[in-house]
Amino acid sequence: MKLAVTTENKLGITDDVLSILREKQADLIKLEVGDGKMFLQTQDLDKSTQGMIASLLMKIPGVKWVNQIDVLPMVEQQNMLDSLLESIPDPVMGINTKGQIAYANKQAKKIFKSESENNKMPSKMKSIFCCEDWQEKINAAGSSHLPVTINTIAGKMLLDVQATKSKTGQMTGAMLHFRNQEKVMTSGMVMQGEEIEGLDALVYQSQVFEQLLQRAKSVASVEAPLCLIGEAGTGKTLLAHACHKLSDRKNNLFTTVDCQAVKAEELEQMLFGTKHKLGILELNETGTIYFSHLEYMSLHVQHKLFKLINRVEKQKARIITSSAKRLHQYGTQMDSGLVSTLDILRLDVPALRDRKEDIEPLTIKFVSEFSEQTGKQVSLSLDAISRMKRHYWPGNVSQLRNSIYKAVMVAKDGVIKATDLDLEAGVNIEAELEGLTLPEAVNEFEKHFLQHWYQKYPSSRKLAAQLGVSHTTIAQKINKYKLNNTVEQ
Repeated sequence: MKLAVTTENKLGITDDVLSILREKQADLIKLEVGDGKMFLQTQDLDKSTQGMIASLLMKIPGVKWVNQIDVLPMVEQQNMLDSLLESIPDPVMGINTKGQIAYANKQAKKIFKSESENNKMPSKMKSIFCCEDWQEKINAAGSSHLPVTINTIAGKMLLDVQATKSKTGQMTGAMLHFRNQEKVMTSGMVMQGEEIEGLDALVYQSQVFEQLLQRAKSVASVEAPLCLIGEAGTGKTLLAHACHKLSDRKNNLFTTVDCQAVKAEELEQMLFGTKHKLGILELNETGTIYFSHLEYMSLHVQHKLFKLINRVEKQKARIITSSAKRLHQYGTQMDSGLVSTLDILRLDVPALRDRKEDIEPLTIKFVSEFSEQTGKQVSLSLDAISRMKRHYWPGNVSQLRNSIYKAVMVAKDGVIKATDLDLEAGVNIEAELEGLTLPEAVNEFEKHFLQHWYQKYPSSRKLAAQLGVSHTTIAQKINKYKLNNTVEQ
């Protein structure tokens, strides 16, 4: 029987309650006494006895109410704490002031087995450590509230220490939380991109980008791989974030893996882990993994990823990829099996020059953003806006953002002028030639070359004169590479 007894703050009322239990031969198992409350647990009693005891308790002067409960508050709280500590995947121990281990969760019991203790966990804290200065390290961790690196019988680990105190402030012991260093580092990779914005963070006015976002909404919640195709700087990563936020996995992790920035061997270890370190594919099994610049992933890692994806029976993390071109266009550079597996859904992200209506609202957003960051309030002149709308923007939105940042920093009298933009500094005339035939490479280089010079001479006649060729030749090239919607004749 478990009862909650609401009482007045009256001296001796606890004795009155206990005397009734003794009179009815109800063995008391637990008793909790608080301000105006008593909670008690006895052995199991039949219903008639329970009713009789409750009736007698109500007759005690100062007792306001008696009702049955399922569990005593302190027991309920202890059960919750035990469940929490057992759910932690790291070793957790509680020690008393004598250095004895008073509590250990299942992970601690599993990891800190000792041969000298018959493969059981040691009873004394000092037996856990393999260094002479362990006491100093624990004291340092407890006083600074920062983790320390310490050698244990299970290897080198990070240790957090939290002192436990009584209500009067007296030290009663400490809680020790051990963490594997490699696991902490790998988990840090998984947490990338945690602050994720949705489609409402994307700025646009153009119809072409509106159509892209409508399609993104339709494919975001589909449990199939998604490919984002577009030039560098078009906002593919932001779009991947938005698709994750729109999906049923929005409350799970989002991991970004930049295949261009990581060497093949490091990427393999990052994805699949090592003997002593979990990989991203194992750590993030319920969220989204975004492979940026997938075309730079080595064939060896591609083969391994393809085998893993096809080996698992149950759908795990959703995979989103991005690349400059459609995956099948890379030929032998890409694993054909992986291409077939990943190229299910596709979003083609337009270049900024194909959504010129978005240049002005994006510019206004960046000016406002950088003005707030720098504390320098600036506005845009009409000639600056006109210059930006004519620019080819080979670096797309990223180049626009960088150009505005520089312009905000150098602008005088609170106004950004066309001369403040320094657009040529952001132009890249290098073409992506890998995997192309000679004619394709020549065309690609010619396109980038003309993109560069057409920004400085935005007229087919001026450009022809500068390059020493006929106006007709330049006009044909501009039309061929779609460098402008209208060509001055």
